[in-house]
Amino acid sequence: MKTKANNFQTMRELSFAQQAAIALTLLERMLPNYQLFSEVSEFGDASALRHMLELSWEWLTVKKAKINFPRLAEELEPLIPEVNHYDMFGVYPAVDCATALDSLFNGINQQDSSEFINVAKISQATVARLIEYQAEDEDITSENELKKFVRDHPLMAYEIECLSELIALVQTMPQFSREQMLQLKAWVQQQGLTNLGMELADR
Repeated sequence: MKTKANNFQTMRELSFAQQAAIALTLLERMLPNYQLFSEVSEFGDASALRHMLELSWEWLTVKKAKINFPRLAEELEPLIPEVNHYDMFGVYPAVDCATALDSLFNGINQQDSSEFINVAKISQATVARLIEYQAEDEDITSENELKKFVRDHPLMAYEIECLSELIALVQTMPQFSREQMLQLKAWVQQQGLTNLGMELADR
């Protein structure tokens, strides 16, 4: 199995558009976390984030698409929940999703592909946080034990495996049109799960 570091290094070796495509696809797996939080808390607007993600796909797949990403980043800001306003775990994955979307916008706007790597890192950090949250019921007494518990957890193994599989798929795509977008979205649906292992509602 590939390690996290290997995945990130392989991702760095891809083209700007390929790295963007991976970030977009990972956000497809993270968006349901925001949607669920938004439904439960009645905060935010999941459809607005969905629209922003669709515009980002349009930027990738439609030549000369004119999209104002600084404006999108401004519109996103008030939709990011304040962690200390909510006494529920779901606020963290929601914040992570919005933060990852903001990283995507920064990457596109500044032509900085390291922001796309950040999306992959944020997705894995979301998974790690859930595992740590669940570990409170385990008999773990040291930081090292906790790190090992996170590293060896099936959900983390699944996250790393998904990224590895996604990188391999995108490596076969030198350019991106609607066809590739549909293929990548279909890949997410085939997984059938978000990055936190929740079933996708619209399968």
